[in-house]
Amino acid sequence: MKWWYKTRIIDPAPQQRVVYHLLFWLLLFAVRSYLTGISFNVYSDLSNGYVTLLNLCSTALIAAAYYVIAGPVRQLITNKRMGLAISGIMLIIVFYTIADAIAEVLILKSCENCMHLLKDHQPAYYALLSLNLPTIIAKRLLGLGTPLFLLLALSIPLCIKLAREAWRAQVKSLRLAKDNVELEFNFLKSQINPHFLFNTMNNIYGLILKKDTTRSAEMVARLSTLFRYMLYDTDKTYAPLDKELKLLSDYIELEKIRLNDTAVEVEVGTDNPKYEIPPLLFIPLAENAFKFTVDQPGARIFISLQVIKGRLELFVENTASQPTLTEQHGIGISNLLKRLELYYKGRYSYAAAYRERTYFANLIIDL
Repeated sequence: MKWWYKTRIIDPAPQQRVVYHLLFWLLLFAVRSYLTGISFNVYSDLSNGYVTLLNLCSTALIAAAYYVIAGPVRQLITNKRMGLAISGIMLIIVFYTIADAIAEVLILKSCENCMHLLKDHQPAYYALLSLNLPTIIAKRLLGLGTPLFLLLALSIPLCIKLAREAWRAQVKSLRLAKDNVELEFNFLKSQINPHFLFNTMNNIYGLILKKDTTRSAEMVARLSTLFRYMLYDTDKTYAPLDKELKLLSDYIELEKIRLNDTAVEVEVGTDNPKYEIPPLLFIPLAENAFKFTVDQPGARIFISLQVIKGRLELFVENTASQPTLTEQHGIGISNLLKRLELYYKGRYSYAAAYRERTYFANLIIDL
């Protein structure tokens, strides 16, 4: 059931999508042909072959109009360029009316018997077809029959598309919520765990014994802020960048107090602290840097975070031994990549490398 749900309804493969679209337009063509055959209309006396050809041309033109609206016009609406979107829809209606009129006139006038039958049984429609093409198009546009028919025909596939997109958005929202819960759990388990707390409190205790009350109080405040943020501010889909930067700063400062020989450098720059990002996004990379760096002379951790003109770049460099390279792709990084795929699919890049006892990780996101 889950396989059907995932691959055939929510996110079908390109080949499946093509098949579904073809089936829909074939179904629409079949329904139109059936209704034309059982109802009284101007084509009632014509041969089935010509009626089928007329319905086929009309269905093809409706399909073309749909893909233009669902593609370029929908993009204009998404970008809030409503004036151009409305103009585009009006042009589509005009072009459809022109193309439909040309196709019908060419098909019917190529059949002498069809014109005789229309002259005998549908004199009013025959008189319309006897006019010149610009007059026929003008009458169709001003009469609103053809435009209204097009809008009615398009309402079916467009409603299906909108309903499916709303469904996909709901599923994505549920996945994000689930992923956030998993992230918080993993974060609490791997970061804010008894071992982390023990080391942090022990280091703070050491500061107190040294009578460094100012720094010990600062560390207690940072730890309190970190826990408060973790417990109360990570239940939303997005968080302000400035709060995430504060969380990262607190985390780094808490980790730094246990280091003696490792040099830690942090560079942060942004042109707008009000950007919004998923909560706890930076922690896995920072955690890895501290976790796998051995505190010894010459060890170094460098973290650079720049958010400029809607582009976020996080670069982390730390001293590491060769065996830790595979270890640094554990739960934290795996979970990070899953979240990036859900939030920023097609808008991010992540690369990691190891050379000369140094591990590098670079994350770029177009916010």
